[in-house]
Amino acid sequence: MISSILTTLEQGLKVMRSNSRLLLVGILLFVFPLLFVWITQSFFSTAYNNIDSSQKQRVSMLHDSLQVVLQEEIKDDVLLSKLIDQYMSENTDITKIRVVEPETEGTLITYSFDPQEVGTYVVSDSLFKNLPLSSANGAFIYPTSINDVRTWQVFSSVEKAGTSYVIFSEHSFQLIDSIMLARQQQSYLGLSAIFIFLIGLAYWLNRQVQWEKRHGKLVKQLEDRDLFSNVIAHEFRAPLTAIKGYASFLEESDTLDFENKRFANNIRISAERLVLLVNDFLEVARLQSGKIEFKNESVDVRHVLTKVIEDLQITADNKNLQLVYESPKQPILMKTDSARLAQVITNIVSNSIKYTESGLIELECISEASQLTIRIKDTGMGISAEDQKKLFAPFMRVGEVDKTTITGSGLGMWITKQFVALLGGEIGVESIKGVGTHVVITFPQQLNTL
Repeated sequence: MISSILTTLEQGLKVMRSNSRLLLVGILLFVFPLLFVWITQSFFSTAYNNIDSSQKQRVSMLHDSLQVVLQEEIKDDVLLSKLIDQYMSENTDITKIRVVEPETEGTLITYSFDPQEVGTYVVSDSLFKNLPLSSANGAFIYPTSINDVRTWQVFSSVEKAGTSYVIFSEHSFQLIDSIMLARQQQSYLGLSAIFIFLIGLAYWLNRQVQWEKRHGKLVKQLEDRDLFSNVIAHEFRAPLTAIKGYASFLEESDTLDFENKRFANNIRISAERLVLLVNDFLEVARLQSGKIEFKNESVDVRHVLTKVIEDLQITADNKNLQLVYESPKQPILMKTDSARLAQVITNIVSNSIKYTESGLIELECISEASQLTIRIKDTGMGISAEDQKKLFAPFMRVGEVDKTTITGSGLGMWITKQFVALLGGEIGVESIKGVGTHVVITFPQQLNTL
């Protein structure tokens, strides 16, 4: 049991030493409560001392005033009674005031707040025998406890015309002590709340430290993964390019028969598909690592779109599709990265050609006061409303294309959306299944400037 506790403490100290925030909270957790208790006790000790000093002054004033009245040459019983009544009514801590005459067998109560006590004789052989009473020494305070209440019994002596009088008063500290006790309880409740807060703060900081370590470990793993993906993709691309080249040589060779050339053609087509997949994976790795750099140069959008159409014209002709683009007469200038913009338009137009069996693909560019809109329209298979929501998700192929011979990684549209966002634009789709699809790209007005 003790060894496990020591082991836990040792582990906790190691964690605290490795993190300055936890060390600070640990110091606060132990030092602050001790300091708070010491300050609180000092405060209440000083408060009690001040209360005692104040009470002693009040007691002394009370007895002095009664002594002055008793020592008057003309004894005024009415004045003394009124004075006692006034003290009792104005001071709730005074429970008794009596003026007595000690005698051999006891004491005679001469004055009292309770009229029924006046004139009564209290039999006592030792009531005042052991008290150091003297008119020169002032009041004598005897601390005691009555019914678990801290109480002072105060005595003072006065001589007049050969007669000795003793002034007796009793002072209860029940109210004062209850107030001070309530203040102490409030203080320690506050300390407990602060202590709980510090424990919670230490726990939260410990969790933060653990989360920080886990986050750092996860970031390192992601960086290693991205590096691995980049290296693998680059290493794949080189041999695949060689395979494509050798397959093309075999297709053009005069020494091979038709069947072998068909095999070489299949090899080339498969290699081209693998190259496209590798390129997609490279783009995804660059996007996720944030290592893609974008230029910001003045570009005439018309020239970018025209170049895309020219590059894809042969692909559209091979499927007997019309590829239509009517270039605007006025320049459409925009600050952007022309290569990335061309890549975006190429991805979308290529998709339209891939998923359109007959009809046309039309590229439209409209420059308005508020925005630039590029629209790619096709008469392909279309996309259902449900599939439109998943169109830009990674590895998602919509429209049941998995059941067709059309190949793809499902990353093209996701990559396209990321590029559009990085270029400062937005992309959306309008489509009716079985009718066709419109892909709409918009750029805000501030980008349409020199």
